[in-house]
Amino acid sequence: MITVRPTGDPADSALCWTDQLTRSPGISVLTIVVATTSMVGMTSRIAEELKQKSPFDSVEQEVFLGLRLAAARVLDPWAAFLKTAAQLSPVQYNVLRVLRGSHPGKVASSDLGERLIARDPDTTRLVDRLSKRGLVKRSPGLKDRRVVEVAITEKGLQLLRELDPHVERMPKAVLGGLGRTRLRQLRTLLDAVLAERGQFP
Repeated sequence: MITVRPTGDPADSALCWTDQLTRSPGISVLTIVVATTSMVGMTSRIAEELKQKSPFDSVEQEVFLGLRLAAARVLDPWAAFLKTAAQLSPVQYNVLRVLRGSHPGKVASSDLGERLIARDPDTTRLVDRLSKRGLVKRSPGLKDRRVVEVAITEKGLQLLRELDPHVERMPKAVLGGLGRTRLRQLRTLLDAVLAERGQFP
């Protein structure tokens, strides 16, 4: 006799089974447990946020758009806060953080773009705007005067000190609801994306 028993557990994400063979005089019973998940009518949060009715072309496309969407939703409140509180863009703030990390040393303007989270090829424009506000200063390189070096000023350091408490609070406010377990899982997946991402084009 064969008994098939579906679990119906919505947490199951794949088809799997276990079998157990029990014997009694003249009778063999095989129990198969089938874990199933019904995808009928299920819409991902990514599709809901994008108001997309048709299926994605691939799971890679869905995840790619999900990464962009999640990054935008997470960073939008921070960008709005920086603009209101310090008249900075996220990239400008990143420049100041990089320069503070090298303080009291300097960073070559040509190297600055490579150290930013969001790469910006026009670092000259970024430095110009910060320099006009007195947050950074530029000077010729000591070894090669053709190289422009950039350093953060005391005014720039003071602005970062004022922002530091908010910088510490923001990630916890935005992501803390995920809990420690899911945050660690997300960190592992992000590590994998950075380490194993392909090339395009």
